[in-house]
Amino acid sequence: MVIRLLTLDLDNTLWETDPVIVRAEKATHDWIAEHAPQAASFYSLEALREYRNQIAECYPDLRFRVSKLREEVLRRVFMQSGIDRDRSAQLAADAFQVFYRARSDVTLFEGAEASLQALAVQYPLMAVTNGNADLQLIGIEHYFQAHFSAEDVGAPKPDPALFQAALKSAGVDASECIHIGDHQEQDIVAAATLGMKTIWVNLSDAAWAHSDVSPDQEITHLSQLPAAVAQLVQDC
Repeated sequence: MVIRLLTLDLDNTLWETDPVIVRAEKATHDWIAEHAPQAASFYSLEALREYRNQIAECYPDLRFRVSKLREEVLRRVFMQSGIDRDRSAQLAADAFQVFYRARSDVTLFEGAEASLQALAVQYPLMAVTNGNADLQLIGIEHYFQAHFSAEDVGAPKPDPALFQAALKSAGVDASECIHIGDHQEQDIVAAATLGMKTIWVNLSDAAWAHSDVSPDQEITHLSQLPAAVAQLVQDC
C-alpha cells in the first residue's frame, strides 16, 4: 500500500504547549487589567483559570470548543464585574484575540521545521488537533494542505472524527496514511484503531503503556521524523 497522506498533531508534538498557555493567560489578564480594571480585580489570574475549569465542567459541550470556552468565560467575567452585555461581549472578543495571538507565539522543537519542510515536498501534510493554535500566526501554514481542529469538526481526539475529516479531504484510505503525534491514546491508539500507520513522538522518553497497540515507529527527536516516515513507506 502506498502512503498518500501524513497527518500531524500540533501541541506537544511540534512545540511545548504548557508554557505558551501560561504566558498567553498572563498576557490576557494584563490586558484586562489595563482595559477593564474592575474585572481584573474581581478575578485574579488564578481565579480566572479556576472559573474556566468550572464552566467547562458545567457545560461539557464547551470542553473541546476551546476558543468558544475562553471567550464565553471572559464575557461572563466582564458582566459579573458590572459591565453591560454589549460592552462585555466586545471586551471578551478583544481579550480573546490577545490570548489567541500569544497562544500562537510558540517555539518549534529543534528539528521540527526542517522535518516539515522535507516531508511537505514528498507528501500532503494535514494538521489534526484538539487545540486552537493558528498555523498562519506561527508561520508554518505553508507546509500544510489542511488544518482540522476538534472545535471545527465537533469532537476531540480520540474520537475518530478528526482523522476521518482529514482522510476524506485527501481522498485516501486509513491504510494510506501515517499519523504523527505525542499522545499515546489520543494520537497513536486512536489512529492505529482506524488502520493508520503511526509514529510516536516521544520526546520525554516515556514508557509505552498499552499492550494491545504499539506505534509503528518511535522517535525521540524531530530530526528523526523523515527517516521514520521513509522506513514506514519502505515497509508498506
